Amino acid sequence: MATEHSEHELHEYPGGVVESPGGKIPIFLKLTYVGFTLFAILYFILYFNGNGSPLVELYNELTGAGS
Repeated sequence: MATEHSEHELHEYPGGVVESPGGKIPIFLKLTYVGFTLFAILYFILYFNGNGSPLVELYNELTGAGS
């Protein structure tokens, strides 16, 4: 006799990973995705505007990088 799994049953995989029922993504993970995306956009804008830290600016002057 085959056992049927309920939709609301949690599944545990090797390593202690637990799959949530229904495949829903937790809210903290959604917020993490948004946070990393915003950070990447900000970093991209600052990188192309040349707004680096004083240490980066000093490195660029000494090595001639960014010229």
